[in-house]
Amino acid sequence: MKIAFFWTWEFSKNILNGILKYKEIEVPLIISQPDRPVWRKKIIQETPVKKIAKENSIEIQQPDSFKNNEDIKNLLISLNLDFIIVVAYGKIIPKDILDIPKYGCINIHWSILPKYRWASPIQESIKNWDKETWLTIMYMNEKMDEWDILKIEKINIDKEDKTINIFEKFEKIWPKLLVDTLKWILSWEIKWQKQNDRKATYCQKIIKTDWLVSFSKETSDEIYNKFRAYNSWPEIYSFYNDKKIIFKDCEILEENNLENINIWQVVKLNKKTIWVACSDKKILILKQVKLEGKKTMDILSFVNWNKEFLNYKFK
Repeated sequence: MKIAFFWTWEFSKNILNGILKYKEIEVPLIISQPDRPVWRKKIIQETPVKKIAKENSIEIQQPDSFKNNEDIKNLLISLNLDFIIVVAYGKIIPKDILDIPKYGCINIHWSILPKYRWASPIQESIKNWDKETWLTIMYMNEKMDEWDILKIEKINIDKEDKTINIFEKFEKIWPKLLVDTLKWILSWEIKWQKQNDRKATYCQKIIKTDWLVSFSKETSDEIYNKFRAYNSWPEIYSFYNDKKIIFKDCEILEENNLENINIWQVVKLNKKTIWVACSDKKILILKQVKLEGKKTMDILSFVNWNKEFLNYKFK
């Protein structure tokens, strides 16, 4: 079974290595987005999947675009592919590319389609306090997340799970689920189902304002779920003395004795606990923070260096 992967995503290593263990799978090509400059120094960094391709001696191509790119198109045709697998590639793939593999293009999505189509389904599930999510394998066309479903596998979302924990759960089941699905396609044993577009919901690309915390507008649960959803990227933040302060680690607790406490104010409960009272009689316990331009610190060390942080009132 000959497969080309279109992949850029950073969580690819364990999954791809798991797939490569199957003797019946041959991966002659991986296509990834071009390397990009990162951080303030704008150092060019290889995409995560490029590193994996090099480790496994797999050819890697990184086109800026497929439009009028005859070299990439001819390369894909020459490989006589059975499938193209697309996972978080991040670019639109035109129909003339999708039509190349013998048995079609397969896409993997992290929700039970048609729920949570588009860019950030795991984050959306966590923010909505969902107790489960799904891994959907489907056929692919030019429209995003709208084609026929081949296989769905459920994953539980525990109360403390963050986005990275959900991806780790996916890693354990993904390789076998994908390979089994491809085998079923080849044997004509699998039956696919059409999506009900009338039940579709959508989640947009994450933007900067999404991970800004507003204590005056959000409940403690909403804040904590944002922390879970955006940990470890892009991470939630607020402002302290006009500087961005990132909440690297926190938890939420019930607290009934808040009569004499100003809400949204930083309070030292005891020698080890710093928290912020929320408007719904719950408290956000701060464990680690990172002030703009500074290193991550545990909250007690941060308070030792920033005494005025105690009694600071967030907005």
